[in-house]
Amino acid sequence: MVTTLLFCLSSSFGATEDSKKASQMYRQFRMLYDKGDDSAFYQHAHAFEEYLKSTNDWKSYYKTKTNEGFYDIKQKNLFRAIVTAQYLDSDARKNKDVEYYYLATALMGNIYRASHDTRRAEEYFVQALNEVDDRDPKFTMVTLRDLAQLLCIKEPARAIEYATQAEKLATKREDTDNLSLSKAIKLYVLFLNGDKADFENTYREYEQLRLQGDTTFNHQYDNMVEIARLTFDGAYQKAIDKLKEGRVYVDSSLVAATIYSRAGDIDNSLLAMKHKIFEMDSVFGLIQNAHYNQMATGRSLMRTREEAMEHKKSVRRLTNWIIGICVAFLIIYIMGRRRLTRIIWDKNKKLKVALDRAEESNHMKSAFINNMSHEIRTPLNAIGGFSSVLCQPGLELSEEEKKNMRERITHNVELITTIVNEVLELSKSESEKSLRPDSEMTDVAINDLCRKLLHSTADDSHEGVETRFTTNVADDFMVHTHPSTVSRILTHLFDNAQKFTEKGYIELRCEYDKGVRQIRLVVEDTGVGINPEDRDRIFGRFEKASDNFKEGIGLGLAISQRLASSIGGEITLDAAYTDGCRFILSIPKL
Repeated sequence: MVTTLLFCLSSSFGATEDSKKASQMYRQFRMLYDKGDDSAFYQHAHAFEEYLKSTNDWKSYYKTKTNEGFYDIKQKNLFRAIVTAQYLDSDARKNKDVEYYYLATALMGNIYRASHDTRRAEEYFVQALNEVDDRDPKFTMVTLRDLAQLLCIKEPARAIEYATQAEKLATKREDTDNLSLSKAIKLYVLFLNGDKADFENTYREYEQLRLQGDTTFNHQYDNMVEIARLTFDGAYQKAIDKLKEGRVYVDSSLVAATIYSRAGDIDNSLLAMKHKIFEMDSVFGLIQNAHYNQMATGRSLMRTREEAMEHKKSVRRLTNWIIGICVAFLIIYIMGRRRLTRIIWDKNKKLKVALDRAEESNHMKSAFINNMSHEIRTPLNAIGGFSSVLCQPGLELSEEEKKNMRERITHNVELITTIVNEVLELSKSESEKSLRPDSEMTDVAINDLCRKLLHSTADDSHEGVETRFTTNVADDFMVHTHPSTVSRILTHLFDNAQKFTEKGYIELRCEYDKGVRQIRLVVEDTGVGINPEDRDRIFGRFEKASDNFKEGIGLGLAISQRLASSIGGEITLDAAYTDGCRFILSIPKL
């Protein structure tokens, strides 16, 4: 998209009658440039130019002629733009006004830019910068921005460099108008090339400049900047809706293709690219027309048109073939690359899952063997030993001794049963869904559930250890949850507390937090506690923190944590409590 460039002339006119007339003619020129028809514009432009020459205001004349060339480009009349550039250059050379060569050179650069001839456009823009030197800073900033837009896809690093040069010059001159435009073009280049970090930094600078309230801040590219920001934020549909509003003043097809590409919408991205190709095809047709019109000089008009049309058809057919092949190749490449990337990602995910499972299984196997070899062998040896004593012929034992041996055998059998049950329960909890079906949920009086648990386990505590229950909710307070699961979790927590508490108390406490609508069931004891270095691993499977010689295989907390997760709750260890252990089961009050 060609940048609309109108050099401001009014500032050069004074307060004389001639100057007032020039100012009036300039305002009319500007109005016709924006909204007038071709006939009215060219008639007034030529009259204005002749008037400026009659007053020897050559600077204003050359700039007005340049603006006429920009109007030609705006109307896609490239041949006329070339003729205008030739007139401009011819007048400058005839009058030996070498200091204004840069205007004709820049106009040629914009003509080639409109023709999508990037190489030649760049050559003319760079030459124009060399010709203008330091005489026209505003022209320099505009041309630097033109170079940035020209190279935004082909050479983004150089495009950023040109935009940055325009920024520095505008900052040096304290020119808010050109500084805002230069930052906006820099944001456009960063957006097209996906440089999010630099975009965010420049966007903050742009917003800071805009919020200063300087009336000279140029809002021309505000829509484009907002579209880029929405795209980087992932709000792709909002970006597309904003683009449809128009007023972006950059290549809208390229912007649309970039948005759809970032969103992963390959189909719409291709449609935008096709639209861009059709635009270029239309421009190529205009270029051909311009070339044929040049050839018409010195030949009969009809013959030149016939030859031009035939040549144009051949070029169009060849162009369509080339475009079709490029589009087909691009579609095949994108689809193939997308499919291959998806396959690779899927394979990598599966491999990672398999590797994690293998490592976990290996760890579980080692932990299981290590624990089972000790925890099962010990009670089995005890059972075997006492059984051998009881079965010895002729051995006479007192009733007290028989009772003692029978109790020890029973205790060790129960211990083996507990170990097997814990392993089975862990396997069952792993196979259950993370959230149980709602049909298993029921309303339960939480205080009654806690009292029943305390009553059923009170006899298992060490002698002299007090077991108690406290609550801050009424007895009719109901919780919609899975009562059997809550009981299993509390049983494991209470069993741990009884195992490691030999004096003091074990307390089960029910608390309701209205702020987060959660029930907290706290199991607190005055036992041996857990060392700080063991707190991060106690919820792991086969982990025993306090005493490795205590009975058990270290599955209680792991099972409890998994069960808590299955009902939407969690278990935490209160690290602030140091007189023993305090575990907190938090469940939602649905």
